Amino acid sequence: MIKTEKLVICVCPTGSWLMKDFNPNVPIQPEEIAEEVYRSWNEGASIVHIHARDKEGNATTNPDVFREIDRHIRERGCNIVLQHSCSPGRGPGQVMKSELKDVPENLLFAAVDKGLEALESNPEMGSLDIGVSVLTGTPGERIFLWTRSFVEKAAKMMLEKGIKPEPEVYHVGGMVEVDDLIRKGLLPKPYWISFCLGMERTIQEVTPFTPKNLMHLVDLLPEDSLFTALGIGPVETPVVTQSILLGGHVRVGFEDNPYFSKGVLAKSNAELVARVARIGRDLGREIANPDEARELLGIPKLKK
Repeated sequence: MIKTEKLVICVCPTGSWLMKDFNPNVPIQPEEIAEEVYRSWNEGASIVHIHARDKEGNATTNPDVFREIDRHIRERGCNIVLQHSCSPGRGPGQVMKSELKDVPENLLFAAVDKGLEALESNPEMGSLDIGVSVLTGTPGERIFLWTRSFVEKAAKMMLEKGIKPEPEVYHVGGMVEVDDLIRKGLLPKPYWISFCLGMERTIQEVTPFTPKNLMHLVDLLPEDSLFTALGIGPVETPVVTQSILLGGHVRVGFEDNPYFSKGVLAKSNAELVARVARIGRDLGREIANPDEARELLGIPKLKK
């Protein structure tokens, strides 16, 4: 594992599900998202993990919407590293019913291939979800077939486009798949691995957060790796604090946690970024700016 004095902070300003009726500060449309990114960048975020929404607020994989968000970010003079989520959207055409007999009516399959449309707008980074997931926190159950063949296809696409992949690992088995991608030459060095913890309330077969669980995942990292960690809901701050202590990096934002503290909704993503930046500095880590993050991750410098 590669340890660095610099701390890379990623912000995820909005996800696929959360709407303004839960937290009115959640950004939905491109300009709102860009403004949240700009404010978070000013507080120390060097990467942004972007989900796009359509006019109705549904998560979309439309590359034109991603382009619009990216444009609004850059028009603000913000040089943050742009990472697009390759998770499929939630609108029409994004889920499919099984054609097999005797399959429950409430069982849906996410159109995972649609998620790769987010790469058409050529971001600097792309998320690479690993493993089959069953989402139970929505009407019905949704199966995400991020199988080995799909992950290889996505990794090859990113490699060809010069997009830095971020494998998202949800449990120990995900590290087996990461090692397989490395053996096949599908992940460029340094490897940038994301550990996603605390999703057990809504997704099957994932790892709950405990300090031992995160330490075990870190122990499985291959050489030439950097890692980042995120925690969902109330474990967000404990996860990112431990990640900093272990020499890793962090992700915060409304996709992961719309609260600032128990029962208190966050006013902005920037508020969450400012807190983790303060924790990082208090623990002796300097906050990386976007250019420093690019250098650490092996991403080309931003063209002026």
